[in-house]
Order: sequence, then structure tokens, then C-alpha cells
Amino acid sequence: MHSLLILSLALATNQPGFAFTPPMFWLLLGVVLSAIDLFIQKTQPQRYRFYALMMGVAALISSFILWRGSVAFQFDWANVMYEDFDWQISYWMGISLALSIWIRPIFIVRKKFVIPEATAATTISEILSGEIGMVIYEGASWKARNEDSELIARRQKVYVLRREGNTLIVIPDRLIGNS
Repeated sequence: MHSLLILSLALATNQPGFAFTPPMFWLLLGVVLSAIDLFIQKTQPQRYRFYALMMGVAALISSFILWRGSVAFQFDWANVMYEDFDWQISYWMGISLALSIWIRPIFIVRKKFVIPEATAATTISEILSGEIGMVIYEGASWKARNEDSELIARRQKVYVLRREGNTLIVIPDRLIGNS
């Protein structure tokens, strides 16, 4: 008798066993967008990479927030229509934008400017030993520090050993030898 009562109550509620809720939608969307980025990443130019991944991660974050909110407030999605879906889209777009601005640049590999060793430059000003002066290197003026123990005269040919920040480390050409 007891089992018949439970069976009749279960049939009377008329609720499906599975309901497609907004947290599930955002979870599915997040997985799909992340997978799309994984498959098309090599075909995209470098400047367009990881946007789909950031939107996918934002959808996963939105799903988690909606799920935790429904658990915390004991909210039943089966009894509610999707009236405020535009707010969910707004939150998702805001999170996507924030991730694209702050997190996406971490994943992009940029080429670093490397100065080849012992390339020639010409001094613009005198450079005392260990002091900073100016040189012309590849058509642009740079700060340069003299690594030699003697003064480097104005308009003298020097060699660039390395770069430290925006300062070139130079020595006079007489130390390397006149070629």
C-alpha cells in the first residue's frame, strides 16, 4: 500500500527527471567554446588566439556562480522560466571581457627583441668610463653605457655587447680590432 502511494505521488507531480537549467546551459557552452578554441587555435592569427577560450572560461564561471547561487538560496530551476536570461548574458559578456583584457595576454608568446652580439654603432656624445651617453644604432638614438676604462670620443665607432633595459652596453672598436 505504501509503495502504491509513492508511485501515485510520483506520477502526479508531472516533473521530468532531467531539467535543462541555466547552470547546465552555461556549463555546456563553456565546454563547447573551450573545445572550439583547442581545435582552431593553429588556424588563427596570433592576435585572435584564445578569445574562444576566454569566453568558454567565462561561461564556466557563470555556470558555477549560478549553480552556487541556486544551492545557497535553495532555488529550484524547474519552477522558473528563463525571464532574466539577458542578465546572465550581460554577466557572461562582462566576465569574458575582463578575462580577454587581463588573462589572455599571459598566454600570448611575443617575440623578444634581441640585439646580436658585437654590432656596430656610432657615438653621438662623449661617453666617460662607466657613464651613460648616446649612440646611433640601426638608425635610432639609444642610451649607451661605456664598459671600457677610457673615454669614448664623439662620432667614434663602437660595438654593442648587450642591452640592459633601454641602455646599450658598448665598447670602442679598437678593443675588438679594426676590420
